[in-house]
Amino acid sequence: MIRKSISLVALSMLFSSCVSMAPKLEVNSDEVVAKSFKNYQIAEDNSNISLNSFLIDENLKTLVNLVLENNKDIKIALLRVEESKSLYRIEESNLYPKIDANGSFSRDKKEEIIKNSYKASVGTVFELDLFGKNRSLNDAAKNSFLATQYALSSTKLSLISQTINSYLSLATNIENLNLQKKIYENLSSVYELTQKKFTAGVIGKEDVLSSFAMLKESQNEIISYENQIQIDINSLELLLGSNLNESLIPNSLKKDDSYLALVKSGISSNVLLNRPDIKELEYQLRAKNANIGAARAAFFPTIALTANTGYSSSSLNNLFSTPNSFWQISPSINLPIFTAGENSAKLDLSETQKEIALNEYQKGIQTAFKEVNDALMVRKNIYTKLQNQKELTASIEDAYNIALNSYKIGYGSYLNMLIAQKAYINSQKTLTQTYLEELENRVEIFKTLGGEIE
Repeated sequence: MIRKSISLVALSMLFSSCVSMAPKLEVNSDEVVAKSFKNYQIAEDNSNISLNSFLIDENLKTLVNLVLENNKDIKIALLRVEESKSLYRIEESNLYPKIDANGSFSRDKKEEIIKNSYKASVGTVFELDLFGKNRSLNDAAKNSFLATQYALSSTKLSLISQTINSYLSLATNIENLNLQKKIYENLSSVYELTQKKFTAGVIGKEDVLSSFAMLKESQNEIISYENQIQIDINSLELLLGSNLNESLIPNSLKKDDSYLALVKSGISSNVLLNRPDIKELEYQLRAKNANIGAARAAFFPTIALTANTGYSSSSLNNLFSTPNSFWQISPSINLPIFTAGENSAKLDLSETQKEIALNEYQKGIQTAFKEVNDALMVRKNIYTKLQNQKELTASIEDAYNIALNSYKIGYGSYLNMLIAQKAYINSQKTLTQTYLEELENRVEIFKTLGGEIE
């Protein structure tokens, strides 16, 4: 009986061999991707930088690893991968026969005669996929599964960038808070000196009032930075899904290369095609294309094969004897004659969805190309901007110290000191912001080039 069942399965699989009716898909990006990026010197090394090499600061490494382990968005993305995998397995199972075993017993009474009936059988039910409907649906599910895997990678890359930028924002606001506290100390001493000068009749009341106003303004700036620091901490804790360990909070913004490496590899436009978000769009396109094959196959007959083999007897002791064996093959055919346009509408829908996916794929590549060019444009002049700001800040700081000391010893005016102080505060903040921009640009380049995170 088992040999017969196996033969029936093999026969059904032989009849099921088919070719998908999905259109041939050639993902050609030449029309939407330029040959090279702007504003970037091609190097000899063509490899992208890995996440482990990109992260230098140990606190950043710890934070990023904690986010990758605990972030809810990643957990959701992982569950979607498992969901898509299960759907793929379901569709894949439709490519094979369904085999089951049955056993039954019945007792009938007719005209005082009691009759027993025993039956044991193995059966298979299989849709002969002659026109590739099941194959196309399987391909669609497979590509959707692959798309979710790349969506997971894209989520990870985005969260890594968010984590780094939130940490750098926190360090910047702490740096500005430290500066503002230093300025407040200077303003406090100036206010005391101004009061003494007013008491001595050296200056007028307006200087005292201006000094007091500057002191209160500085206090408000301190409060603002303290609030912003807490907001940055809240952002990191949301990414972490837990409280931020105080040991991971920076003391200031380090103005060196100790946070992040700079991506210096040679770049061609083809690198964009391997970005996880672009690969996700590609496999979504492939899935939609496969659905066209299933929609086309719906116009053709559906042929199913039911086969059974087993034994039937009125007594249990001789159930499995040769004379009691049986087999049955029952093919059936379903021909779509009139569906009120349903199949045509489904085909039109699948073709439209494929065109949408194609345009989304092309738009994704174009958007990625712009993102990289924007990041490289900033990188082109960032060091010149940073050096200029360093020199400007150093000059303004010297001018401020001269004006402050002159005022303290009674030679300089309060107005000159006030103007120099404002310029100094603004230049220091601008310098810190420029350092932040340079670091954020490193993150952007890593992200837009689809940095290796696995």
